Amino acid sequence: IAGVLAWSAAESLADRRRILVLFGVNALLNLGWSVVFFQLKRPDWAVVELVLLWLSIAALIVGLKRMSLAASLLLIPYLAWVTFAGVLNYAIVQLN
Repeated sequence: IAGVLAWSAAESLADRRRILVLFGVNALLNLGWSVVFFQLKRPDWAVVELVLLWLSIAALIVGLKRMSLAASLLLIPYLAWVTFAGVLNYAIVQLN
């Protein structure tokens, strides 16, 4: 929904490219965390990857704000969820 709102509010081709890049990078990092954590079974590497994922969500929030405040606000629960996942991921690293 955030992507659709931002896309609809985009005023230029450059804005739409920015939206695609921000969401594309975020999607790759989101998928990457699952691969690193579950398939490679490297929760230590996953913590580092999760920091990059968190930063990509923050970049989405900031990058979309100019186009659509609603789109930015819709991403806050995603950021909170990834923060929670990061805490759990870090706890797993500490326990192992």
